Amino acid sequence: MELFREDGCLSDEGLHALTAGQLDELGRLEAAEHLAYCDKCTDRYTALLTADALAAPPRDVRRTVMSAIWVRLMQSTCGRAAVAGVAAVLALTMWRTGALTFVTDHGSDLQALLPTVQVTLPEKQPPKLLPEKLGRPVTSRPGENIYTRVSSVLESLLNAAENIKS
Repeated sequence: MELFREDGCLSDEGLHALTAGQLDELGRLEAAEHLAYCDKCTDRYTALLTADALAAPPRDVRRTVMSAIWVRLMQSTCGRAAVAGVAAVLALTMWRTGALTFVTDHGSDLQALLPTVQVTLPEKQPPKLLPEKLGRPVTSRPGENIYTRVSSVLESLLNAAENIKS
């Protein structure tokens, strides 16, 4: 039995003898050494071991994956750009029309025009056990009162608009 063909690759008889375990120590060593560098014989040997031809690789998914990545990138980038653009246009519109200056300058006048809200406090309840406070309290930022004033004035305007509608 010839282990190798004339071109140097393993013969069919040699491959069958290798899979059946009929080769001596030297034959197994030579076959293993040849299989280490010959892809053709490795494929034939694998096909014999699995008793089936190797499955064809699946279709290339590179294009599908790259298009999905591109779409997601464009959606996030364009979405962020659109939100930033709308915010910039809204801020410039409010600044150019003087809406912010009007609200901050006439906030006290608007408070006088709007009805006051009566707040009823709940009855006294027994004190609840509070968890132990850790750390130190958060200090307010300087200039936070203007934000509070603007938000309270805007809230009053919204309430007045709702009262006018009804």
